[in-house]
Amino acid sequence: MCFALLFCLAATANAAPEVSVGSVKMENEAGVPGVMGDVDDTVEEEAADDEPEKTRNWEPVVAPLPSRNSAFGWMLSVPAMLMYKPSFNEPEDRVWISGLFGFYAENESWGGGLLQRMSFGGDQWRVMGSLFHAEMNYKYYGIGGSGDDRYLVLDQDMDLVMGEGLRRFAPNFYLGLKGVYAETSVGPRLKDVELPPGLDPDLLKVDLTMASLAPRLQYDTRDAEFYPTSGLFVDATASFSRESLGGDLDYERYKAEANHYVKLSEKGVLASRVAMQYVAGDAPFFLYPAFGQDVDLRGYQMGSYRDQFLVAAQTEYRHRFTERIGAVAFGGVGSVSPDFLGWEKSLWSVGAGFRWVIAPKNNISLRLDVARGRDETIYYVGVGEAF
Repeated sequence: MCFALLFCLAATANAAPEVSVGSVKMENEAGVPGVMGDVDDTVEEEAADDEPEKTRNWEPVVAPLPSRNSAFGWMLSVPAMLMYKPSFNEPEDRVWISGLFGFYAENESWGGGLLQRMSFGGDQWRVMGSLFHAEMNYKYYGIGGSGDDRYLVLDQDMDLVMGEGLRRFAPNFYLGLKGVYAETSVGPRLKDVELPPGLDPDLLKVDLTMASLAPRLQYDTRDAEFYPTSGLFVDATASFSRESLGGDLDYERYKAEANHYVKLSEKGVLASRVAMQYVAGDAPFFLYPAFGQDVDLRGYQMGSYRDQFLVAAQTEYRHRFTERIGAVAFGGVGSVSPDFLGWEKSLWSVGAGFRWVIAPKNNISLRLDVARGRDETIYYVGVGEAF
């Protein structure tokens, strides 16, 4: 799916699972180079025998992309993006991305927005911004780790603006600040419910304004962005929401993750990941960490296990049979708890998947996964590796 649109959903951790392509997650970067065609920083065009060789440094991506996740079901995402390098860029700078995007899901959720990603000074500066509007509906299972199958279907509308700037201050280290401002309205979905006379359904909705600033630290020694075979990627964020910033609630959100990659053979890679999330203060329920809305522990409905603290560890073996065809096998364990560093019910996940490389220059694959969690089996269709 177009992970640009999901960046905005993940930025507020509402209803959508987070999908990543390499380290490029919804919450920090946008655009899928090569989803509908091979995209490189520079793309050489074959010239006629009597013409000099030409080089262009841009590539368009405009195409519908079907996908599926446990929150929305089947989706159709339509990215219209341009990957390019301005003439003043240095060779080490990452490709710039400008784009429009939208999606529609089988459960009648939809959204769309704008995005821009830039890199300056030999990739010393990384800047990204986005605007987004979405109208979503999803199942809310409550807070806690019981895994109860009782739920309430909620409607949530959201307008969001996000900006982020990171600066490299030492080899492989980036430090910066992300700001998010969003207005949202959430309440029970009453489309097919006959209400008592005189009951205004708008009275059951809650309107919130959210405004937060988040210092961010990254450490990256991977050998590639989209299909790493060696190295370490660490990402840590502390987000602070205050009424003084324009929000309605005071709360904090902390996230830390580490991905490690080891090349076992010419065609095999072992990828491992550890992640933790924690919220404190008066955070709204949809910002509580939950399995199924991130890449950790596939095999769970979004929000079926949700609480203030989440921890998960997983490993995945990736094998390429040919340059285009591959497969994976994965497993993991985790838990949610009301207490920081707590462990309640042990949750596990195992699964396997098929990979088809759709963008060889950037090594980006179409991903088909089936995962078994503690309670059920879930299928996934997406773009890029899980982590």
